[in-house]
Amino acid sequence: MNKNFEEQEKKVKGGVRLAREEVFKIIFGVEATESTSDELKEAFNIYLQNNEEFINALTEKQLDFINTSINGIVENYDNIKDVIKKNTQNWAYERIGVIERTLLIEATYEILVKKTPIEVIANEIVELAKEYGNEKSYEFVNGILANIEKAKNEGTI
Repeated sequence: MNKNFEEQEKKVKGGVRLAREEVFKIIFGVEATESTSDELKEAFNIYLQNNEEFINALTEKQLDFINTSINGIVENYDNIKDVIKKNTQNWAYERIGVIERTLLIEATYEILVKKTPIEVIANEIVELAKEYGNEKSYEFVNGILANIEKAKNEGTI
């Protein structure tokens, strides 16, 4: 069979990368309906109830990452969105695609609250953008993250 038509194996994800992807999926479900932080919290509780087998297979570190991230995003939801809005030049927040918006919410939380180094979060989020977004998603997300990092370093956020 021609190699072009063979199914390619996906890389097995583990560690924080798997946990970060789960956070993305939880936020995505809420952002698709432009919900509130309360609805994100409720969606997370439903996720925990409906994915017991998967959750039991996670390491303590992965589960802690997911819990901390979702709860932190819930607590900072409006501020995170405001930071994104202020750092999207010539682009209305409402026009940002759901995938890109979700990735920006997750990354902005990690940059501003968790203090994850920009190199780490940009790499991880860009990989998710390449996997879930269209061919230009990662460039757009990377550009906004650069703006956010610059504003953070300048002390304007």
